Amino acid sequence: MKKTRCILCNATKAKRSCKERHDALICPKCCASIRTQMCEGCNYYEYAERYHAARCHTAGEDTSDKGIEREVDNALLLQEKGDIDAAKTKMDELLRMHPENHVVQYGMGVVYAFKGMCDEAIRHFDKAIEIFPYFVQAHYNKAVALLKISDMVNYLRTLKRIVIIGEEDSEFVKAARHMLLESEEYIMKHHGVGLNKYLEGERKFQEAFSYMDNAQWEDALCCFKECTEMVAGHAQSWGNIGLCYAHLGKKELALSAIDMALEIDPLYEVAYMNRKAIDRLEEGEILKHEKLKTLNYYKDVAVQNKPLLETLMGEERIKRTS
Repeated sequence: MKKTRCILCNATKAKRSCKERHDALICPKCCASIRTQMCEGCNYYEYAERYHAARCHTAGEDTSDKGIEREVDNALLLQEKGDIDAAKTKMDELLRMHPENHVVQYGMGVVYAFKGMCDEAIRHFDKAIEIFPYFVQAHYNKAVALLKISDMVNYLRTLKRIVIIGEEDSEFVKAARHMLLESEEYIMKHHGVGLNKYLEGERKFQEAFSYMDNAQWEDALCCFKECTEMVAGHAQSWGNIGLCYAHLGKKELALSAIDMALEIDPLYEVAYMNRKAIDRLEEGEILKHEKLKTLNYYKDVAVQNKPLLETLMGEERIKRTS
């Protein structure tokens, strides 16, 4: 039987199906060389990440500076006792002296998180993770901060990352598994899809939004329609389908799509505003691109008046055009 060659190198036998290349067959060597976080959900990615994590956890323990760690612990202890200003001053000093130490960056993130400055906290947690990618505690605290700002997609992705790289009996892994299970149950109940499919739909939404941002209305329209096929009841996609049609001069189709968004979510205020703007157009008249703004509606507007459970497990809070 003739062997199937890898579509990338065309030299080695293809043994693995690559999801990022529409299930085309590639060889193990090419699989390893092109692997990124976009490969999440693939067994080969997860096996490799667990292997590297196990090695790095050991290496991190062997090479970490215990003296600096103790100083960070002391600073955070001040914070726990209520002396937040002293803790911040101490962490500022440590950060100035050791900016490339992942524990220091993590400690700074904790200080900002305690002060309710979640964006700053996430920035420092990300820096800690950049320095030491398998720092599970930083990933976990980043997830908590993402939840507080209602960035649900990145919250879910961060939890999945913890499960992949964390040690099985870790409390952080156990907590992340529990939070993912609760999230998936909600997503399945309200959207009829699993967690991976839900996140795949979000990736497609971002692709659609990038087309829309560049005024590529036909391409954006196709992608948004795919989103509605992946995730049922996705009001944001229907709202943006309406805007795409409006930019193509198809008023009736635009209004129909906006009405679908409002049928899914009658409280989707931005759709009401867009409908008024579109309704003033003549059939064939094109909505001007410069009139649009970017708004992360469910994160920046609606979530402020929603119950905690809905905030925790609500629809995708991803940006769209309004």
